[in-house]
Amino acid sequence: MIDRRDRSLSRPGIALRAIASRLAVVVLATSLGACASGPSSSMFVDPATYELYNCQQLATARTNSNNRVIELERLMAKAETGAGGSLVSGLAYQTDYLSERARRDQIDEKITSNNCSRADLAPPAALAAPTAPPVKRRR
Repeated sequence: MIDRRDRSLSRPGIALRAIASRLAVVVLATSLGACASGPSSSMFVDPATYELYNCQQLATARTNSNNRVIELERLMAKAETGAGGSLVSGLAYQTDYLSERARRDQIDEKITSNNCSRADLAPPAALAAPTAPPVKRRR
């Protein structure tokens, strides 16, 4: 007697449906991931965070945020070199990266709306350290 279960599993139609369903899951996951990296990433930052900052405070916050973005980009690139690196990079750093980029973009918008000039954004001149009296040398 022939076992019909074995023949039904080997039909090409079932295999194609399984492949199609897996492909649909991958496409859905990819499209949802693309949504998270778009302009809606501003949901990570409170809109009133930098409302009371002056230009000097905005410059400091911008520098700190930009340094963090650069650090996260470096960490993501390093993670992607290993096996399964894209997955590790996405799980470990993607949310922080998107949040920090949104924060940096919000600071840039606030700098523009405050009409801060380059002079306002420059770091303050270093305070001159008191000079020590000259040392007398023995002859």
